[in-house]
This record gives sequence, C-alpha cells and structure tokens, in this order.
Amino acid sequence: MNKVLFGLEEELSVFKEFRDFFTNTPDALLGYVMDLGYEEGTVITNDFYKLRNQGIPKNSFVIIKLIDTNIAEGIKIPEHYILARVKEPTTTPLSTDVSRTYFELHKNHMPEMDIFTKAELQWSALKITVLGTYYENENGNMEYAGDIESYFSPHLYEVYRPSNEILERIINNSIEENAFTIGTLRYTESRLQKSVEVDVKASVNDFIGARTALFGKTRMGKSNTVKIIAESIIKNFNNVGQIIFDLNGEYANKNEQDQTSLYDKYAEKCVRFSVSPKKGIRTLKVNVYEDLKLGHEILKQLLIEDKVKADYLNGFLSFELMSKDELKKLEQDDKQSYYRYLRHVSIYKCILSKAKFKVAGNYKVYFSINKDILSHAFNKKEFPSEKIVNINDAISYYTKIWEAYIKTGNEDPFMSKDKPYFDETDISLLSILTGKKQNGSVVSGITKLMNYTEYHDPNAKEAIEKILEEIIAGKTIILDLSNSNPVIIEFFSEKICRTIFQYQMNCFTNSQLGGRYIQFYFEEAHNLFPSNDNDLTNIYNRLAKEGAKLQIGIIYSTQSITSLSRDLLKNTENFFIAHLNDEKEIKELTKFYEFKDVALDIQRTKSKGYVRLVTKSHSYALPVQISLFGV
Repeated sequence: MNKVLFGLEEELSVFKEFRDFFTNTPDALLGYVMDLGYEEGTVITNDFYKLRNQGIPKNSFVIIKLIDTNIAEGIKIPEHYILARVKEPTTTPLSTDVSRTYFELHKNHMPEMDIFTKAELQWSALKITVLGTYYENENGNMEYAGDIESYFSPHLYEVYRPSNEILERIINNSIEENAFTIGTLRYTESRLQKSVEVDVKASVNDFIGARTALFGKTRMGKSNTVKIIAESIIKNFNNVGQIIFDLNGEYANKNEQDQTSLYDKYAEKCVRFSVSPKKGIRTLKVNVYEDLKLGHEILKQLLIEDKVKADYLNGFLSFELMSKDELKKLEQDDKQSYYRYLRHVSIYKCILSKAKFKVAGNYKVYFSINKDILSHAFNKKEFPSEKIVNINDAISYYTKIWEAYIKTGNEDPFMSKDKPYFDETDISLLSILTGKKQNGSVVSGITKLMNYTEYHDPNAKEAIEKILEEIIAGKTIILDLSNSNPVIIEFFSEKICRTIFQYQMNCFTNSQLGGRYIQFYFEEAHNLFPSNDNDLTNIYNRLAKEGAKLQIGIIYSTQSITSLSRDLLKNTENFFIAHLNDEKEIKELTKFYEFKDVALDIQRTKSKGYVRLVTKSHSYALPVQISLFGV
C-alpha cells in the first residue's frame, strides 16, 4: 500500500517532469559543486561534459539539485531546485599545477600527451551567480523565490543543463494570463552551436498601467519591441487606449523594414493623425478660430522660433487668450474687461482671416465699439448697427476706425474717462490688421503670419478632444509626427498629454476610472523626462510620479539613462536593455540588481533586437532575441 501511495505521489508531483528528465537524461550532467553560498558558487566541469551539452555559454542557466533529498538517515529535505547563471571561469585548487604543465608542454613544442595527462587537464571551474529556488508551495504549485533558504555540503549536489522543455517551464512559470511570445532565449551573440530553442513569454498585463523602459543605442531594435508590446495590447484588450508619438512615421505607415505597419495590421483598432497633410490620415491641425488658445500659442512660438521681431507685435505676443471657464469668470467679475477682451478676440480673428487662415462658411464675429467712435469714423449710411457681423465686414469696420484713430490720436472720442479707449493689445492687433502703426507708418502686418496657414484647418474642430474620445473608446492613436515642425510636435505632445492626464485625474477623484487604462509611448524620452523631476508644472514629471495611480502606463525609449527622471527610473517595472557602450550609462544600469552581472555583455554585444529583459513576471534578467514585428 505504501508503495502504491508513493507511486501516486510521484505521478502527481509538480516536479515529475524534472525527475523524469534527470532520470532519463544523464548526459545533461554538467558537473559538480565545489563551493556554494547564498549569492554565488563554483562548479567543476570538464570538456567531456561541455561537449555533450553543446558547450556552456556565458549567461546560461544551470540547475543545481540534491543528488538525494534523503541527505542522512531519517533526514529528508523537501524537493527543490536551485537556479544559477554561469558567470565566468574561475580557478581550481590545481590551477597552478595545470598552468605549470601547460608551460612545460608548450616550451617543449607540445609533445604527445598521455591519456592520463589529457584527462587531468580537461577539468576546469566556473563561477556561478545564484538566482533563486524553485519549490512546491502549500497549494501544490511550483513557485520561484529569489534566494535560497539554505545550502549543504557541495558533495551532495549535481549540476545539470536543463532541457529546452524544462527551461521553458521555469522561465515562463510566473506568466499566469494573457501570455504572448516576445522572443527566444539567446545566451550569447555568437551562435556557433544553437544550444537552446526556447520561447520567452511575457504577460500583456505586465505592461498595462506600468512603466516600461527600452534602453539601447540607435538602430538596436527598440521600435520593433514597442510594436510587439503595442500589438499584444491591441490583441488582448478593448478597454486600453494607447497613444504612440511616432517621430519617424514607422508605426503609422508601411516601411521597408517590416513590410507592414501597426496601422496596416490593425486598421480597425487604430486611428492615425498627422500634423502635415497626408493621404488617408486625419490631419492633426488646429482650427485657429475654435481652438483659440492653442492656435495662438502655436503662432506665438512660430514667430519666436523664426525670430520675427517688431515693436508692434508686442501686444500680439503678450495677448493671453482665455479658456471658456476663465472667460465666464471674467464676465462675472469685471464686465468692462470682459467686453474689452471680446473686442481683442474679434480683432485677432480678423487678422487671421486677412492672413488667409480660411474660415468655414459665413463666419461672423463680435463687433462692439463706442458709439461716439462709430459716429466719428462712419457716416450715417455706413454706420454699423449690428454686434454680430460677417468677418469681412468687421475687417472693413476696424480698418476705417483705425484710420480715424491715426488722424485723431488719443483725443476725443478715443479717450474714455481720461484713459485711452484702445490699450496696448488693441493698438498691436489693429496695427497688424491694417498694416499701419498708430503714427501712420506702413508695416508688413499680416504678412508675418501668412507663412503659418498650413497649421490651420477650418474643419479640424476640437482635434485634441477627438483624440481623447478615441482613446476612451479603447483605440490606439498613432500620431505621425514625421517631417513636422519641432515646435508643433512639442505643443501637440504636451497638450495631448495634459488633456489625457487631466481626464484620468478627474475620473480618479470621482471614482470613475473603472477598468480603463491608457498607455503612452514616448521615443527619445531623455528630452521629455528631465533628471530634475521636482518641477510638477512639467506634465511629463507628473506622468512619471502620478501616472500609476491614474491607470496610465508609460513605455519610453532612450539611449541616455543618466539624463532621465530619477523618479521615473525608480518606479519602472519592466526593462528591455539592448547595446549600450557608454561607461556612464553602464554604471547607471548596474545599480539595478537584476543587471549587475550583465554590464560587460551589454557593452560588447551589438546584435539588433538582442536584449536583457525583466518584466513584473520575470524575477531575473533573461537574454532574449526579440521577435520581429510583422513576421
């Protein structure tokens, strides 16, 4: 009966596959333990063991097991397996003798060795890093712990090279749901003997609402990895909106490298926007008449960037357009300032129209000027009587009023209670509109703005609000920013981020987040997340510090780790590390426990898509060749 129960226990054991492997594959033996501690150990092996296991690549995983769990009479140790990583060669107690033998052999022109000498010389030792322990937990499942509870005398252990099947099980053991293949295990850049063929899986859930870093030099495959991650989310979730800031247009458009694009593969779940007009892509422009504040900020920055200077532009540049809420408050608090602001806006819109920023249909603007001024500037037949007028009529009215002002100056009727009726903003805006300064001198006026009409679209409506709407619906937004003005890229990127952040914040404070997540994808992240992260007016700092609680995930890529926000780095859960060769960057990387042993490899290996990977589901770094997108 006891034998029957023992056999049943063996069949049901979570480690049955392991036992069968070690029993049936004695050739997988790599060697024996010479020294073992909590953090590292030494393994002795020989050329015969290496050859039959297709070598022992650096970074390869080995399993250390007790030869017998009954280590002494009446003492049985629970079944467990120690996972270790091969680090580097090390010396043995006989290394000095071996070196002396080799020296003598070479000195004597390597005469034929006897079989006993050959047998002695083939032994060597390897330094290993102890990663952790696999054991059976109280629920009868295999569990991994990132340490070892205890260790015994070295003679009680054997060291094995795990099979592909065992490897796949242990490295993917913690992937519980929404698993997808992100690449294959690859110990070394050289592939003299392809010793492992194991798929490495990741959980899509690891990336949702988390921070994911992709570090590596240019052309090391960071964008390919981003596509793999974004694709996995599209395939598995309908309640996760994504927004990709596509600096080179490779996510939105088919390219030679992939022979496809993220949009081409998932057109029904993706929406493309572009700053410049492109066939089949929604134009991410601004209707300067509707998105007044955003449109004006863009024009100001373009003027500053192009170094357009003129004293009569000062009022235009300092003119602050208000949001709807700000305007409503002004109306309640200060009626006079409210109506003055409406006049400024009216003149501003006339400038835009005259500068060839197209209007939709019979566009009308507010028009209200002191009656005494109107009587002074117009005869009875021309006298404007309406407060809402066609924009072309308004241009004509303002032009005539300004001509009257130039002749009269700040005299009656252009004085109101001992104050000039027109303030600095009025004067600046009217000078631009008419092409004449208040002293009558002719200026270029609206021609300074005519170069920027390409950034306007009368049918754009609320472009950013449209993007937010699509993201809330679980769509993937791809912002094609290729061949675009850097100022416009900066503005749209920041405004979109602020809008989405504020929306999620409002949902958070009103307990309405539910299961909705939003993922941001940033390239050249060192330009967005500054190392000085104390400025919380910077939206990217706020995303780094507060994004997690708002169910906002960030996937960011860069080749400059040291210039990144410290807070962002400390709170990053997932890492993909490709080739880096800067000592400063490598030193920063080795501060992370998972990467302390792989710094030199990251410097030396330059294969595209070859990374060291750690996700929330992986407790130790894996050397992985990332799958190709589109294949």
